[in-house]
Amino acid sequence: MTQARLIYSQDLNKNILLKFLAMLFLTLSPLFLQAQTVDELLENFFRDNESASESDAQLFLENLEHLRERPLNLNTVGREDLLGIKIFNELQVENLLAYRNQFGPFLVEYELQAVPGWDLADIRRLLQFSRVKTGIDTRNTKLYEGFWKGEQELFLRWSHPDSPNYDTNKAEGGPNAWAIRYRHSFDNRLRYGFTAESDAGESLFKGSNPLGFDYYSAHLFLQNWNQRVRAVAIGDYSVRMGQGLLLQTGFAPGKSAETVSVARGGRKLNAYGAFGETYYFRGAASTLAFGKHMEVTALYSNRRRDANVVEIDTMDFQTNEEAFSSLQTSGYHRTQAEIADEKKIHEQVGGLSASWIGNRGQITANALYIAYDKPWIRSPAPYRQFVFQGQSLMGLSLDYNYRWRNTFLFGETAQSDNGGLATVNGLLFSADRHVTISAVHRSLSKDYQSIYGNPFSDASGASNEQGLYLGADIRWVRRWQLNFYTDIWRHPWLRFEVDAPSVGQEYLARLLWTKSRNFSVYALWQSENKQRNDDQGKPFGLIYAKRDRIRLHAIYKVSKPIELRSRVEWTTYQIGENKPMQGFIAYQEAVIKPLSSPISASFRYAIFDTEGYDSRVYAFENDLFAAVSIPSFSGRGTRWYLNLHWRMNRWLRLDARMEETNQNLAVTDAGKTGKERVWKIQARMKW
Repeated sequence: MTQARLIYSQDLNKNILLKFLAMLFLTLSPLFLQAQTVDELLENFFRDNESASESDAQLFLENLEHLRERPLNLNTVGREDLLGIKIFNELQVENLLAYRNQFGPFLVEYELQAVPGWDLADIRRLLQFSRVKTGIDTRNTKLYEGFWKGEQELFLRWSHPDSPNYDTNKAEGGPNAWAIRYRHSFDNRLRYGFTAESDAGESLFKGSNPLGFDYYSAHLFLQNWNQRVRAVAIGDYSVRMGQGLLLQTGFAPGKSAETVSVARGGRKLNAYGAFGETYYFRGAASTLAFGKHMEVTALYSNRRRDANVVEIDTMDFQTNEEAFSSLQTSGYHRTQAEIADEKKIHEQVGGLSASWIGNRGQITANALYIAYDKPWIRSPAPYRQFVFQGQSLMGLSLDYNYRWRNTFLFGETAQSDNGGLATVNGLLFSADRHVTISAVHRSLSKDYQSIYGNPFSDASGASNEQGLYLGADIRWVRRWQLNFYTDIWRHPWLRFEVDAPSVGQEYLARLLWTKSRNFSVYALWQSENKQRNDDQGKPFGLIYAKRDRIRLHAIYKVSKPIELRSRVEWTTYQIGENKPMQGFIAYQEAVIKPLSSPISASFRYAIFDTEGYDSRVYAFENDLFAAVSIPSFSGRGTRWYLNLHWRMNRWLRLDARMEETNQNLAVTDAGKTGKERVWKIQARMKW
């Protein structure tokens, strides 16, 4: 197949439809829109859904929504809260704080234009989540009153696949998936809530779940309690240490079109109320301040994990010892095999992080200890020679960051208790107020061991990789922005399905044109070339697999209440000299927000066609804030969704969403599976 095929109906000519969509895009593109929206920033971070989960995006969006409703005060906000927004780079944050320290509190928003490294697009984005407030910043409401004051939210989700992706004859439950979540928040200082969820195929109030849902979660999180107590987390929470070599369970930006957002920062603790059942801690944690320059975070987690438990042969014929061969991270408990792995091991985690904070930077010492009630003994494989096996793992690290003039340095070096070393170091350099350059070097030894590590890297995990990343953000010419990066790496040891040391390269470039606040269009090109097993030729050789992607995206603000968004994207995937596989997606979206009406809506219709699973395409969707969608599409079909928002009065807000995917030909990593139809309904009430 020489080009991506588009099939809307059996009687519609494919070439005519392709030309129609291209002409539609080109007709609208000269009109298109405003400074970059938060939705586009999110898609830049979650561009391929291979390194980020739905839970990551959900937590990220919840924080942004919370800050929209309760903006930060730019005259009192600290470094952690600014970095916690995660859409500004560290050098921008440091420059803003340095300007405020030198010249005093901001008087008006216009003064932000004098801060080095901030242009109008950045300032508009910042003012969505912050304000310049003068005078004494006081809180007249006591924190304990926040338990019954503040905002409340109830979220419901129901989905039903007509063609489930599991064996319905072996599943314990029915095809319906259910989720419910309640959340209470107050003044950026207090959050509590609970989550309950059951996936399709899992039983509900019967079988292995006689108490109702398959998964329950609850959290209580206090922030900025007083000068000493910076944060307290009870129940389920997420945590970050340094640059992620030891520990990173929350959202962590990696390679993206935001080419200078490469350093990890922000608060170490956060509440966890997502539907993901794996990457979180359950217990208690706290951050305490000791004077102006000292801060200590301590954490403890005690929970049961899904794992595949096996028996170990021993010389003692009277005893059968048990171990586990792998942790199960899918969260599915549908069949007897999946249910047998549920909560089979006991995991305890203890951690300590002590920071010295100066005017220009900080240095932090971290320690993390993980213990299981059964030993982790993996099945033998050459690529697993250096991975962790045993019953406990200890890790230590030292991380730092320092600002000097227009340069921001950051890094972390860690060692696991087997002697393995890993280090990540980088810099941000503002050569000019219009140019920012980033660089990240990582050296993760093949024998470094970390269970919850997630640093800046190409592969998942925190070991067996050496690489150099160079990126730039250039805004030299007014209305134009150019972002690009180059990343080159190698894996010194074998990996899963790569039976020799391997190398890879990745490149990205994005050119954005913003004519006015109502007009923007960008083109993006991304290319990745990495080695894999040559399973189509020599049995023990490696071969390059190359993925290329081209996107044209535009947004047209027809009027204040109406905004249109259009996209076309092509993907190719080629193994060696074989014929490349094609992928294509195009969509049209309308966002309608009548000024005099309490009801607003957004609607998207998309068509996609890919020749295989490897040429699949992704599209970030403007979902309800409590349930982010970053779906992938493979095969041939259509997808639509409708979001409705109704602000009934000052204190009550209702949101609803319905989505449907129809595939004439569905394709998975196991091959073609025929027709599939999946739909989902969600609702949220906030008061």
